[in-house]
Amino acid sequence: MRFQASLSVLALLALTACGRAAPAGPQAQPAAPSRWSTIVTGAGMALSYAPETASAQTPPIRLSCARDPAIFQVAVEKIIPISSEDRLSVGFDGAPFALAVTPESLTTPEGLEAAGPITQDLLVMLQTARVIQGSYGATRFGPYDAPPAAMLARFAQGCRAAGVSL
Repeated sequence: MRFQASLSVLALLALTACGRAAPAGPQAQPAAPSRWSTIVTGAGMALSYAPETASAQTPPIRLSCARDPAIFQVAVEKIIPISSEDRLSVGFDGAPFALAVTPESLTTPEGLEAAGPITQDLLVMLQTARVIQGSYGATRFGPYDAPPAAMLARFAQGCRAAGVSL
């Protein structure tokens, strides 16, 4: 009888243990949500960065590729236009691309837009970027952590579809 009671207790313990989950090991922290978003319109595709708190160092920025004509554009808020400065550079992992500031931007009190051709070199650097930064005259903006790789790949594909300059 004592042997049968012991078996019953062991069986009950075994059944109770089956319902328990294994002790959890270190849990990976979920990735922080990206501050980048994708915008698709009939005119093309854009990546937009919205910082938690905008500043002159990390202003909101939008990279876009438009078709008809095929151009790469960068719009940066919080930058004061300088009438004698007509170039804005945007860099991907340190490789800068010079863009022409649009004449309309030079007449606004704040914010700039600049444009240039969509080149294969630009797309290769963009698609693999880890850091994006820029400059306009003596003003530097960024660095921004690049968008997630899948988002960059979709954007680069959208830019290719807009047309690549030779």
